[in-house]
Amino acid sequence: MERSAAEANKALVREIIDECLNKGNFEAATGRFAGDYTIHLPSQTHMPSGPGVFQHMITMWRTAFPDWHMRVEEMVAEGEFVANRFTTTGTHDGMLMGIPPTGKQMVVRGQEMHRVVDGQVAATWVCDDLPSILVQLAVLPRPPIAPPQGEVVS
Repeated sequence: MERSAAEANKALVREIIDECLNKGNFEAATGRFAGDYTIHLPSQTHMPSGPGVFQHMITMWRTAFPDWHMRVEEMVAEGEFVANRFTTTGTHDGMLMGIPPTGKQMVVRGQEMHRVVDGQVAATWVCDDLPSILVQLAVLPRPPIAPPQGEVVS
């Protein structure tokens, strides 16, 4: 029985997550990204394009968090799009964007959407919680949680 295009697209994304992100096996990415692949990040508006940007971003995170692990909580696909909700964990044992290793653990939750065209990932949109990571690493202070206006906390 032939699997649907949506199932094939989900399998492609899941394999990239398992092999490249979780195991650091970048050979598994060969041929899986379109030549004009783009990644969209909330904090980076001018990212270069091409398959190398994926490896660059994952290398940065896996260098900072050698035990990096992304667990897919849910994955859905429709047409060219695959979306997943994830939880990522890791120990900050390497440099991260100029931040020296803290040895602290991080847990971040987020979502991604991938556009798959002709069996290759053409674009990725990532929505994760970078401020939460920086708070967990004690780089940023934990913001106080204020009570709603007019409410008194006892």
